[in-house]
Amino acid sequence: MLLLIDIGNTRIKWARSDERGLGPQSAAVHANWTPDDFVQQILNSGPRAERVLIANVGGKRMGELAQTAIDSTWRIEPRFVHSPAAQAGLRNAYPEPAKLGVDRWLCLLGARAFEPRPLCVVSVGTAMTIDGLDASGQHLGGVIVPGPDLMVSSLLKNTSDIAQRAAGGQTRDALFADNTLGAIQQGAVQALAALVDRALETLEQQLGEPPVLLLTGGASARLQGAIRAAGREIPDLVLRGLAVIATLPD
Repeated sequence: MLLLIDIGNTRIKWARSDERGLGPQSAAVHANWTPDDFVQQILNSGPRAERVLIANVGGKRMGELAQTAIDSTWRIEPRFVHSPAAQAGLRNAYPEPAKLGVDRWLCLLGARAFEPRPLCVVSVGTAMTIDGLDASGQHLGGVIVPGPDLMVSSLLKNTSDIAQRAAGGQTRDALFADNTLGAIQQGAVQALAALVDRALETLEQQLGEPPVLLLTGGASARLQGAIRAAGREIPDLVLRGLAVIATLPD
């Protein structure tokens, strides 16, 4: 039994994996968590695991909290994974491979195991990342921008009176909103969707064929309808990448 954990900036996701494959993903907002919260929410949510693999982009505090909870409860040393130069047939585009966010690397590993063709992998959370991968497994680099909620909150916090005018507004599917909050939220979604479409066009020109679009992350569903290209949403790509690493020699 494996326990796979993805610690993001805002949420923590986890799933168990055994000989039958990867189980369903669970998720929670981890702000103000204590080690006891970690034990109750994650460790006690299913059977004891023999191995624990963790991807952490949520900061030092959350990493130490996870390690403390796992060691004190199960007497297991969790493995924190990092981005290497190459792994499982993939090659990292970064000259300093460890500086590529491990969540992005794991998304690519999970995506490659799911679909061996050229890929455009988009993860939408606190930040939105876009990464390209060619048919040979070469990472082509990527793009990082604020996610939709961060875009909205930044505008609300850093303008003089827009927050007051946005109070009580509602979002609709139409591009042109009739209230301030709706206009801000639509602007964020449409801007991000347009960037995804631009990335797809650029990758197609570079590769000579259209890449497969895979979307993941807690806010990905909000973008899917605004992106012109057809894509598939896979909520647990990071955990799928961890499952790939679990099959490799240490």
